[in-house]
Amino acid sequence: MRVFALFAALSLSGAAFAADLRPMKDPAQIAKVFPAAARVRVVNVWATWCAPCVAEMADLRAVDAAFGSELAFAGVSLDDMIPGTKPEQVKAFLDKQKVSWPNVYFTGSPDALGDHYGFDGQIPLTILYDANGRELWRTQGTIKKDDMIARVREILRRNK
Repeated sequence: MRVFALFAALSLSGAAFAADLRPMKDPAQIAKVFPAAARVRVVNVWATWCAPCVAEMADLRAVDAAFGSELAFAGVSLDDMIPGTKPEQVKAFLDKQKVSWPNVYFTGSPDALGDHYGFDGQIPLTILYDANGRELWRTQGTIKKDDMIARVREILRRNK
């Protein structure tokens, strides 16, 4: 029995991580990836070729881990903008980073995405929304983990 338990534990520890990557063309549909229970929703626009985006992944995971179902993330990958990039490459990156939240492989117009989120294309971009889609906070550039955790806590406390 002990041998089986040890084998099971070792097998689970090496289990492959399966990222949730969804192709999407219409920026208005991105909001549909959030679970209904989330009181605060985070959209993070990023790409694998963006060094600051890659650098902030660990901090985004830490922010995600600091909250339960009241907070939900959705990543929006702009990797399709680079000719030859395949969704499989982005999925492999997400697997390696152990990113647990849904990500959108955006295949639509970059201008439409910029208009939808009100930004000029500079990434990373992180925006917090309430459950009704009202923007609460944004930052363009890498997040500061402790500042973002404090901001989310303040928003959750204020919007009970």
